[in-house]
Amino acid sequence: MSSFLNTLKIIGYVILGFGAYQVILRLIRRNWHFPAPSFITIFLNSRLRAKLQDPVRVIERSGIKPGDHVLEIGCGGGFFLPYAARAVGAEGQVYGLDIAEDMIEKSINHLAKTPAHIRERVELMQRSAYELPFDDASLDVVYLVAALMEIPDPRRCLLEARRVLKPEGVLAVSEFLPDPDYPSRRVTIRTVEEAGFAVEAEEGNAWAYTIRFRKG
Repeated sequence: MSSFLNTLKIIGYVILGFGAYQVILRLIRRNWHFPAPSFITIFLNSRLRAKLQDPVRVIERSGIKPGDHVLEIGCGGGFFLPYAARAVGAEGQVYGLDIAEDMIEKSINHLAKTPAHIRERVELMQRSAYELPFDDASLDVVYLVAALMEIPDPRRCLLEARRVLKPEGVLAVSEFLPDPDYPSRRVTIRTVEEAGFAVEAEEGNAWAYTIRFRKG
């Protein structure tokens, strides 16, 4: 009985700690927008993250197909890029964009651990999400993972994504609850629809979901 009570206490402490973490970081993020620090890739590129947010499933839900030209906005440490590169196949191309130079360096190091034929399908670029270096209607898929609400002006980013997507192109937004910028599905849908997209599919659960949109 005592061991059971101790277990309940531990669970309670974990819940309280996670709640405090969310409240404090959300208060900070409400007043200061800044890119995620590079040291957080210790978690973002970890096996634990892979168990909590399966990268294969995220890429599948994002609607990426063989031969697609795909952009990840806010690629961070590059965790999802190899999976996207596998999904597009030999005829496709993946671009990883992040505003932070140190994150691009983390992505380079992460991709170096993958087979050459996979990393050769990925091009990294340090650029703003407000000025995407692509022609109009040139990409098949744009996806963001726990990144949209980190951007100070999400609408401006989404309008750029809409510009570079082909007619009927796909925008996929995935979110993950431990992220201090985590929005509810309702907020994500409203934000993206206001930029001219229409919901195509919703997958996942309350703490890890992907919503796929079509360019209207």
